[in-house]
Amino acid sequence: MKKKLLAAAMLAAGAGMAHADTVTVYGLIDLGLTYYSSAPKTGGGKASLLRMDSGIAQGSRLGFKGTEDLGGGLSAFFTLETGFNADDGSLGQGGAIYGRQSFVGLSDKKLGSVSLGRQYDFMANLGGQYAMGALSPAGSMGWGLHADAAHGGALNNHIYAGDRTNNSLKYSSANMGGFTIGAMYGFGEVAGNNTAGRTISAYTGYDNGPFSTGLAYTDIKNAAGTDSTRMYGIGATYQLGAWKPFGVITQVKNTQTSAKASTYELGTVYALTALWDLSAAYQFQSRNQGVGNAQALIAMADYKISKRTDLYVGAVYDRDKGYNAYPVFGGGIQSATGNQTALRVGMRHRF
Repeated sequence: MKKKLLAAAMLAAGAGMAHADTVTVYGLIDLGLTYYSSAPKTGGGKASLLRMDSGIAQGSRLGFKGTEDLGGGLSAFFTLETGFNADDGSLGQGGAIYGRQSFVGLSDKKLGSVSLGRQYDFMANLGGQYAMGALSPAGSMGWGLHADAAHGGALNNHIYAGDRTNNSLKYSSANMGGFTIGAMYGFGEVAGNNTAGRTISAYTGYDNGPFSTGLAYTDIKNAAGTDSTRMYGIGATYQLGAWKPFGVITQVKNTQTSAKASTYELGTVYALTALWDLSAAYQFQSRNQGVGNAQALIAMADYKISKRTDLYVGAVYDRDKGYNAYPVFGGGIQSATGNQTALRVGMRHRF
């Protein structure tokens, strides 16, 4: 009888714990055909290229999220997210199992949240809220200048949702009358040198009604801890009926070489109907040290088949006077010249 009562008590406790916890399995698959007007040929020269690309609108992923109510407005949470290439089934992010995100933390309704692990720095907040790459299915077609036009990523301004910080401690405040703040510290974990590989990032934003704006800063030390890649950014958007104009300005600088790139983006999303969204943006990047500037034009049309599935078509034109054009950085296709056009037809499904 005692064993039966103990077993019943254990089952009841387990049922209560399962009821208090919430775990969600989610994912996204993005696939389509991309045409590149100019790609380098083996042995020299150039040619056009048509290929299937995964994760252009958004990176294909599989994730797990969980929360546990600890009472008194306090809860525990975690996220584990792996990226993959849907066209061949390979893992993304260098083959890391949870290369996209991997963190655990505590959240208080009044005080905000603290989390530890592999997480996005706050420059990604600007890209996620105020840039063409996230506000439309443009994805990688909207991140070319931000991430790669400054010489193959040497001056990456980190606003696209693809840069993550390992070994990081991150604080995000609760909403305070529309205002939020955040700070992050990434440990370099080098004995005897606390600055080597260290990352510092901060954010402040305001989001209330139709207007939203944000400021972000990130400083990443090199492996020796002697110099930094420093990034600053500001973005804003305003909902005006069916129109949603947006803009973002960033600057990234390497303190060792003094190389600097400033990127400006202005665009809009227009809800043509409940099912159709049209969007367009213009980007311009200026560079110091006599390196030529670059500019890009992006246009997208998105058709929502359902709440979880959409079809999209888009185009980007990139002209770079300093380096070979690279309009679809996620596609990995660099132009053989300073000009390149990319056309994309794709499908995105969320589950």
